[in-house]
Amino acid sequence: MEFGPWLAKRRNLAGLTQAQLATKTSLSPSYIARLELGTAEPPPRSTCRALARALGIDFDEIWGQSFAARLRRWLRREGYGSIQEPKLLDLLTQIQSSQRPPVT
Repeated sequence: MEFGPWLAKRRNLAGLTQAQLATKTSLSPSYIARLELGTAEPPPRSTCRALARALGIDFDEIWGQSFAARLRRWLRREGYGSIQEPKLLDLLTQIQSSQRPPVT
């Protein structure tokens, strides 16, 4: 699943509007809308941290979703858009298990 629809689903499960999520994270409502529409790049770690707190979900879950989406977009831009989802997930797992920076 792409990051935007995933985020919208998690926000709805948390019972929040886009405006409420924006307020809880100190992000703009337009940025939240662009994330959900897929017109903004998936968020970096610091933004994922704020979103995880506001949504009451585990940081690793949202960061994994964002990282996978960021990797998918980068691969498409570099001409590797035909990589199938299972192979992408294997690659993501290998990257994440190689050397994780500390969560700050």
